[in-house]
Amino acid sequence: MENETDQNQNPDARLYVPVNETDNINLIVKRSSSKEYCFSKSPGQDHFHLLMHGEIVVTNGHELYCVDCAIRHGFLTRDRLNWQHRKT
Repeated sequence: MENETDQNQNPDARLYVPVNETDNINLIVKRSSSKEYCFSKSPGQDHFHLLMHGEIVVTNGHELYCVDCAIRHGFLTRDRLNWQHRKT
């Protein structure tokens, strides 16, 4: 169990699905050991990210994304007040 000092030093790990992106976005835990890759590459990288067994994966239709790429593409956000910033 974390003590109060540990909690103050660790950033908030919560993620949110922006309200304007909820139609096709799902989160799953990859349960197979089959080789599957993130649909996106990080800027400056020339490879797709291997998704690992037990990893939280974001789906958008048939596309699979690692959490970092899902945040970069706007499928997930760390902005707790994201609902106030939605586009009309």
